[in-house]
Amino acid sequence: MSGQAQKHDDMRGLKALVGILGVLIVLGTALVIGVVIKRIYAKPAVTSMMAPVSNVIPGESLPVLPVGTLAAGEHVAGIAGAGGMLAIWVTGTTGDRVLLLNPQTGALSTALVPAK
Repeated sequence: MSGQAQKHDDMRGLKALVGILGVLIVLGTALVIGVVIKRIYAKPAVTSMMAPVSNVIPGESLPVLPVGTLAAGEHVAGIAGAGGMLAIWVTGTTGDRVLLLNPQTGALSTALVPAK
C-alpha cells in the first residue's frame, strides 16, 4: 500500500468517530430541550392536606409529663405526633407503654399498654 492510501484508511476511523459523536451531541441536546419543555408544561403535583396549625405558641408553655408518670427505671424511647396529641413511647423494666399527652393543656389523656 502506498503512503497516501494508508493515510486515507487511518482517517476513515476518525471520520466515523466524529460522526458518531456528532449524533450523540444532537441527541443529548434534543433530550435536554425535551425535558425542559416537559417540566414547563407539566401539571403541578397534587398537594397533600395540611394539618391545622396548633394554637400553642412555641416557648410560651412546653408540654411536660405530670410528676410520677415515669416509674423508676423507665425512660422515654420516642415521641411522635398523633393527631392533636403527642404519643410518648415509654420503655423500662415494667415493659413498654404509650402515653397520649395533650400539648395544649399538658394533661395526660390515655396510657396504652400492649396486650400480653
